Amino acid sequence: MTDMWIIFMILGLIVLALLILLFMAARYQRDYWRYLDIPHERPKKLWPIIKQLVTQSLSTDDEKVAHYTSIYNKFKGSGPFCGFYALLQPRALALDRELIRQIMIKNFWNFNDRGIYCNQRTDPLSGDLYGLRGNKWKEMRQKLDPCFERDRMAWLYASLYDEAEQLLLTVSSTLMKQSHSTVHIQKLMRRYVLSALASCVFGVNAEQREKYSLDEFEQMTELALSTRKHGYLMNLLMIRFPNFCRKLRLRQTPKPAEDYFLSLLEDIVAQREASGERRQDYLQLLLDIKAVELTTHEYEADKELKAHLQHELAAHAFVFLKAGYEQTANTLSLALYELALNPEVQRELRQELKAVMAKHQNQLSYECVQSLTLMGHVILETLRMHPITPYIMRRCLNDYTVPDHMKYMLAKEIFVIIPTHAIHNDPEYYPEPDRFKPERWGSPRDSFKEQSTWFGFGSGVRNCIGMQFAELQLRVALALLLLEFEFSLNSRRPLVSLQDGIALQLTPLGVVEPGLEERAV
Repeated sequence: MTDMWIIFMILGLIVLALLILLFMAARYQRDYWRYLDIPHERPKKLWPIIKQLVTQSLSTDDEKVAHYTSIYNKFKGSGPFCGFYALLQPRALALDRELIRQIMIKNFWNFNDRGIYCNQRTDPLSGDLYGLRGNKWKEMRQKLDPCFERDRMAWLYASLYDEAEQLLLTVSSTLMKQSHSTVHIQKLMRRYVLSALASCVFGVNAEQREKYSLDEFEQMTELALSTRKHGYLMNLLMIRFPNFCRKLRLRQTPKPAEDYFLSLLEDIVAQREASGERRQDYLQLLLDIKAVELTTHEYEADKELKAHLQHELAAHAFVFLKAGYEQTANTLSLALYELALNPEVQRELRQELKAVMAKHQNQLSYECVQSLTLMGHVILETLRMHPITPYIMRRCLNDYTVPDHMKYMLAKEIFVIIPTHAIHNDPEYYPEPDRFKPERWGSPRDSFKEQSTWFGFGSGVRNCIGMQFAELQLRVALALLLLEFEFSLNSRRPLVSLQDGIALQLTPLGVVEPGLEERAV
């Protein structure tokens, strides 16, 4: 009996010691920045943190943006970065342009991890450029870079133009079915971008859409992008301990969506390889990369290798949906919204469009679309006011001391936040940041400064690899829509958020430009 009491006492002491260590660790975490004497935002009280963990209530992107902007405005000028806490985890928020250049460009290899969980073995669609890091990311980027060069865009223009014309027809038919001229623009823009990605990236042409309808393609895309496979705590563990979670074979992509996209691409790839047909789309470029990879390996017929390369191809295609579907559609919707708010800019853009077309035989050719200077400024300003990524997250791979600031050290594995939205709205860099001013991009600017004050498509080596494709999607759709319609607001109420929808009033211009008779509404 005495021995049992001794065992219980030892177990009790062990549990008590563990609880004390856990308390001390939590206390240390909560005072991490205070111990380092770094300016910081105090952590929440313990009870709200426990409540958030128990209820698994997530902060929305809008709430995070507001929080990061508040911290940025509060601590800017206090040092190269300041500290804050995500629950109990200490994180850093970059404040200084030079530090941002160090993170994004000069010391990129120490900050090339986005903090996104991926598992190529058990979740093949997650093994894309967006989630990979280190040498795996470097090898993948080197293979894909030639596919995304600017001169490749002319190769894809015809397909994008066809999709933009279909968008025009959809808008026109929507107006005809209604008794009013107000259109909720986002749904139409999402459909346009999705159809363009299905055609140009996945190779789903008109014939194959009989088997793979766009409605089903959209349904599976929404399932893959909007469904959280795991709860809040598990997702935190996957981000914080990715190697351990990979050993547990954890995955994030819903199985039905994975099966659908893998099956779709296997079917289309098999058809092309069997027929020897070559098409002018991104899928063909990915197939060319796959063929080169097979020829550089000793065992070309290895089934495991072929399956691995097919999964890589699927991940490269799927990342366009992950990083370009909602983002491009939202940017297009917001550009039209800003043009509706600023009718004088809309008129100038339409005038430029007509003048440039006159120099190209009144044809909206690839060269014509690419030479629209004001159009480029409108896109840049839209991305400044409404950045695709309102904040950028990077994980520090090794201890890093900020040059000329010896006190400021970023420890290994700590997350660094670059507050994109706050910087884009900083009057020091952009006077009158609340005003839509495309002309601010017309004057010569310090490109070195822009490397750390504008993040429309990211910055540095790990910028958006598909930005040329996304910009061309925006240009051709805006050009065709502006030739046919005048956009205005049906209400002067300001836009609150994308979730509320963007309702625009469309007025057909009624004047058919020479050479455009067949498309006249």
